[in-house]
Amino acid sequence: MNTFLQNNIYAIILFFLFIILLLIALIGVVLIKLLLNNKNETSAKAAHAEKERPVLVPVVETPAKIKKLSEESVVEKYYCENHPDIPSVGSCLICEDVFCEQCLIEHDSLYFCKEHFKTFANNKWKQITDVRTTPNTPEDGLYIYHFKRHIWQDQKIPSFVLTHYKINIEEDYIESFIQLNVVEDKAEDLQNEIEKFKAK
Repeated sequence: MNTFLQNNIYAIILFFLFIILLLIALIGVVLIKLLLNNKNETSAKAAHAEKERPVLVPVVETPAKIKKLSEESVVEKYYCENHPDIPSVGSCLICEDVFCEQCLIEHDSLYFCKEHFKTFANNKWKQITDVRTTPNTPEDGLYIYHFKRHIWQDQKIPSFVLTHYKINIEEDYIESFIQLNVVEDKAEDLQNEIEKFKAK
């Protein structure tokens, strides 16, 4: 027996090494499968939770993003007004045209084209609306966007809309306040005009 062991020691060592490597590979496969299953379950749970939870995304609402209720439709543009071969990154709050990064000017998180940044900087502005909307009444402020577009397209009167968000803790939802800002010396006339516009 000792002679057999001596003559075949290398074969026996190789056999045991092969068995050990096989066991390690088997354990590795089992661990990988367990990890993948765990990852898939986590992803499925996250996706399920995401579907059930309403997603509230705070966005700076601009008139260019809102469809009119009338027959006029808003055409979405994807390339800069000044550089037709460069994709746009945002729109001017006053004219609503879209521009690339080099054509937009940012001021306190507000964006304007170069021309209308001068308009913004050279005027005093007054807020004439502060309409509250909720998840149940999102359309309450639409007339403000329509009015803003109306006075710009028909009369070339500059204005811009800001939307502020507030969390209503008691009711557990986010409400928004839509504020139309106009040049101060036209504020009184436009305040009367928007009331008539809303009543239509």
